[in-house]
Amino acid sequence: MYRPLELFIGLRYTRSKARSQFLSLVSLFALLGMVLGIAALIVVSSVMNGFGEELQGRILRFVPHGYVDQVGGVKDWRAVMATIEQQPTVVAASPYIGGGSMLSFAGEVKGAEVRGIMPALEHRVSGIAPFMTRGSLEQLVAGDYGIVLGAILARQLRVTVGDKVTLVIPKVSVTPAGVFPRMKRFTVVGLYQVGAQQDATGALIHLDDAAVLYQRGDRVDGLQLRVDDLFTAATTVPSVVSVLNTGSDENNRPFDGRDWTVTQGSLFKSVKMEKTMVSLLLLSIVAVAAFNIISILTMMVAEKRKDIAVLRTLGMTPLSVVRIFLVQGMFVGLGGTLLGLLIGIPLAYNIGEVVTFFEQLLGFHVFDPRVYYISKLPSVVKMDDVIVVASSGFILSILATLYPAWRAGQIQPAEALRYE
Repeated sequence: MYRPLELFIGLRYTRSKARSQFLSLVSLFALLGMVLGIAALIVVSSVMNGFGEELQGRILRFVPHGYVDQVGGVKDWRAVMATIEQQPTVVAASPYIGGGSMLSFAGEVKGAEVRGIMPALEHRVSGIAPFMTRGSLEQLVAGDYGIVLGAILARQLRVTVGDKVTLVIPKVSVTPAGVFPRMKRFTVVGLYQVGAQQDATGALIHLDDAAVLYQRGDRVDGLQLRVDDLFTAATTVPSVVSVLNTGSDENNRPFDGRDWTVTQGSLFKSVKMEKTMVSLLLLSIVAVAAFNIISILTMMVAEKRKDIAVLRTLGMTPLSVVRIFLVQGMFVGLGGTLLGLLIGIPLAYNIGEVVTFFEQLLGFHVFDPRVYYISKLPSVVKMDDVIVVASSGFILSILATLYPAWRAGQIQPAEALRYE
């Protein structure tokens, strides 16, 4: 006698040739649907992970990890900077002055986030140098009123290095001739390209020029920070603020802080949300394949009524009959899941090369590097995602087998054999 008997009979039913070709076709489609759904989920999740890490790497190499501000501006910013840099987890700090403004050139007007920086200190907190496509930060000289623009912003304004743009800030100057907005002509001395939103909104000028334009005097808006581990910025910045507030009593104006999870958090949350929604949509493919298992087992139970009645007559319990069909349904679900993993994981690791091959073969770009700033499709396979996908497919297939298997266990031998 084969042991366990339920496993032997269940696998035998799975391997046996079905009398109905339609039943075989439905079984094949259920298996292929499971394979396709699992493979697609793994590939798409890996690509979304790749885009997220690519975006995070570009942005966090460019922007500071945190900011420390004070209401009304920081007056003795050099002393404050020295205090900040004494903290064990802070690598460097630098002052900044910034705010919303408008840039205009030849009738084109665009909004921009202008930031006044110290070029000699900026490289310590912001890795902008590798992203410079024209010019350099050293060309920002106090009094020359030079400006460095993001590549998209420069393209929208139709300017290049050497052109003069007009910077307008939301402040007014009162003159005998009337009230006018504050504006100043700046010469474009450099362009940078990060591959993110900063390319369309960012502009850099010298700190001293910003102080004159924004009328800050000897104050700065705050200080930028770079920490040794960007993932600890959320705890490092509050710690720095606490130290500064303890030792500062200038007009009782407290310091405040923001880290990159606040300034850039909405962007990364939107990427995560997009990945979740796409994964849920693709999970519907797996769900449809799992529901097909219900159809397969329901038809199989109807076809095997006589066999079930004979087994019950020979002494098999209803629970054992249920296990037979559970084995059959789980075989389809497990087989589809494993095949999906065998196809999806290698494809996810090599999706960039696969897309590049088809681009060269068909002569077009799926992702134009001039728009997306990437040379090939990024992909990062995370085992957590693989485990979640595989578990979801297998659990859905098990749930799909429960009702047909239970119905098989309820068949009464006398009813099934009455007309045989």
